[in-house]
This record gives sequence, C-alpha cells and structure tokens, in this order.
Amino acid sequence: MTGHILVIDDNDDLRETVQMLLESSGYSVATAANGRAALAHLQGGSRPSLILLDLMMPDMNGWQFLEHARGDASLRSVPILIMTAHQETDGARMPPAEVVPKPFDAATLLAAIGRHVSPI
Repeated sequence: MTGHILVIDDNDDLRETVQMLLESSGYSVATAANGRAALAHLQGGSRPSLILLDLMMPDMNGWQFLEHARGDASLRSVPILIMTAHQETDGARMPPAEVVPKPFDAATLLAAIGRHVSPI
C-alpha cells in the first residue's frame, strides 16, 4: 500500500518535524493537533493509508480516537501506529498496528511506517 499518512499529535514541533521527515521520504502527509481535529479531517472524505497517533492530547486523546476509528467501518482497516512515551498499551480493547516509543529517531519511525505502507 502506498502512503498517505495522517499524523495526529498535539506537539506542534514534533508534528511539523514528522511531517517534514515523511514528506522528504516520499510520503503524502496531513496533520491534526488532536483526535477531534483528525476526525473532522477524516469526515471530509480523506482516507489515509496509515495513521500516526499520539496518546496524550487535549480535547480528544489517542485512546478515544482509536476507539472511534476501530468502530468506523471505513477506518477499521487503516493501520494505526501509536507514538508515545507511555508504554501502557497493554489491554487496549483495540490494539494498534504497532507502538513506536518516544523519543524515537528518524530511522526507527521510518522503519515502523515502512512495515505498513510505502512512499508514493
């Protein structure tokens, strides 16, 4: 699958850095500052090939977004990679495709993404 990636993270600097890294690696990227903004983006008809999701965000956190995404038939098949400093992902009702621990380096993030999608 080729890659349009939605990056959801409330940290502006991290979100912009990840966007620049992914775009320079050949991916198409959209961003959102929280789960609610991401849902609004997705309601506009966009269907990413992969979602990079932070857990700890205001307004709608990553767990709430993940639960909504897994309940939506049009999003259920989209791989979701969680980017988090928290390792408490065990017992999730809807496990992500993969967890990328923060802090991460570019090679680690690109390798995790590459296991699920390819650049455009």
